Amino acid sequence: MPTQPTPRRALLASAALGAALWLAGCAGLAPQTPEAVVEQRADARWAYLIDGDFEKAWEFTQPGFRAVVKRERYHRRFGGGAAWTGAQVHEVKCEAERCNVRLRVSAKVQTPPFRNQEVVTYIEEVWVREDGQWWFYQAF
Repeated sequence: MPTQPTPRRALLASAALGAALWLAGCAGLAPQTPEAVVEQRADARWAYLIDGDFEKAWEFTQPGFRAVVKRERYHRRFGGGAAWTGAQVHEVKCEAERCNVRLRVSAKVQTPPFRNQEVVTYIEEVWVREDGQWWFYQAF
């Protein structure tokens, strides 16, 4: 017949479990570095661009840009010569209010004579902090 744990053992096990859960919760609340935040936002923005959801990608641009270039017109900034197929953040370097992001971007060419050929390149982006949030700096 299995023995029942003593009340003291059960109490210690419960306390240990509670402490582990509390520590795990606190780790999730720790503030992220600017580099981590910008990397997540750059990944999200590029996921929308790859999906062709330019209206969602527009939401990552800085507020001053959004005040001038309306959501429904943002797609006009992009040509149709290639279709993005992937993007991966390689490096994020931040200063106080600015981050430089280096990405590896792949695309399929949509124009002859190279139609459907994969092209891979690296691009640089600038992200700026405004009102406590990081935004993709889109030139006018």
